[in-house]
Amino acid sequence: MSSRARRAFVMASLEQYLALLLNFAMVAAVSRILTPAEIGIAVIGMGIGVIVFSLREFVTAEFLIQLPHVSGRDVRTAMTVLTAATLLLAALLVAASPLLARYYGEPGMEVFLWLIAAATLVETLSLPALALMRRDMAFGTITRIRTAGMALTVVTTILLALLGFGFMSYAWGALAGSVLDTGLSWLARRDARDLRPTFASWRAVYEFGRFRGATGFIDRAYDALPSLVLGRLLTPFAVGIYNRANAVCAIPDRTLLGAVFSFAFPALAAEVREGRPVGEHYLRAISYITACYWPALILLAVLATPVVAFVLGPDWGEVVPLVRILSIASLFFFPVILTRPVLMALGHNRDAFVAHFICRAVAAVVLCAASPFGLLVMVSGQLIAIPIEMAVSLWFVRKHVGFAWHDLGRILMGSAAVTAGAAAGLTGALALFGFRFDLSMTEAMFAAFAAAGGWLLAVVFMRHPVKDELRPIIEQARRACRRSINIPAASTTSEPG
Repeated sequence: MSSRARRAFVMASLEQYLALLLNFAMVAAVSRILTPAEIGIAVIGMGIGVIVFSLREFVTAEFLIQLPHVSGRDVRTAMTVLTAATLLLAALLVAASPLLARYYGEPGMEVFLWLIAAATLVETLSLPALALMRRDMAFGTITRIRTAGMALTVVTTILLALLGFGFMSYAWGALAGSVLDTGLSWLARRDARDLRPTFASWRAVYEFGRFRGATGFIDRAYDALPSLVLGRLLTPFAVGIYNRANAVCAIPDRTLLGAVFSFAFPALAAEVREGRPVGEHYLRAISYITACYWPALILLAVLATPVVAFVLGPDWGEVVPLVRILSIASLFFFPVILTRPVLMALGHNRDAFVAHFICRAVAAVVLCAASPFGLLVMVSGQLIAIPIEMAVSLWFVRKHVGFAWHDLGRILMGSAAVTAGAAAGLTGALALFGFRFDLSMTEAMFAAFAAAGGWLLAVVFMRHPVKDELRPIIEQARRACRRSINIPAASTTSEPG
């Protein structure tokens, strides 16, 4: 990995880590203020908004990343089509909000959906600027903007929850964060705030967005579907429990994989533009992901009880078995996160859509079929759904990248050995505590450090490729943290990485 690409990856990772910390603070605080039913109502309302506004993906501004050269007309076209699409979708959502509120038996959801529509409309105005910054790999600027917006969202949500706003706190928090995101994005990229309408580059929007839009819609609809189904078949309480189980299980995902897509598509697109093959980069990325992601999931599955108590509080014991099941199922998720950026960078948007459609359609059928039997059965369905996603993702990527199965197997064996090292350290710690799973926070931290020590020894002993990246990434992160202190200067300029 080149120094520029490494720095870009570090900044993309830093954004995800800061967002994770802020989201962790909000989840921990709000889970101790609101009831599971109130959280469930908010999740249902946001899920409706996610499905409706995912249709914006058909006119996504990310076509700017793929263009060989970007003109002012391209940027204005992105702003025009995005704003028009969002206005139409917002109007439809507002018109349907009374019916949706009655359907879920919650009158307050009507106003909640109005605020979600307003927040999304404001957020839309920032998307062309963010796409240009991703094209330039200006992840440092993006990190500062996203962190500031997320911080305002978190503070607003927690404060309003304390003041008794209930589930409406989430909607007002989303609106406040969107306003700040857009303001800072416009300051950072003054060339992306021209509101004069034009459709001059509509063909580029169409060619890029037709499959990307379908893929994005399927992806977001799938993510929101379980909560909407549970909210209708069971209760908002069940939705709240399911949401918090996903939030806890997403900690390794967001920590280790969240930056991958943000970084991977621009980086791979740059490789393709320069005529370099991406197969080697793909296998190396798989190697890094599995070496870090697998041990984290094993650790979470074993330490689910203290982790849930720490993150959510002592009254969320129902979440623990769900977290364990989701952690084991997620072991098969490692290639899925790379499928879209690889296929999109190679220009195979149609295959990216087909792969996502197959994965999500099968998984949706499994989850919906299991949902009437309760939360535990529904979550267990992920043990079927995610391995299917893994198999489909690998097949489609191999079709265009052409890696050898034995090369992939060799990489996965190395990561499995590293994971075994982490598991050995964890097992040793558990032996000291009588192989109990209801550990205290002090005991859980000791077990986590033991697992990290076992992982590090295995990385060094096995000479895993991730070893070569640890030292420079840590150094880059340290330098990036020092530079990020200068927020006023960074928020008004676009740095190269």
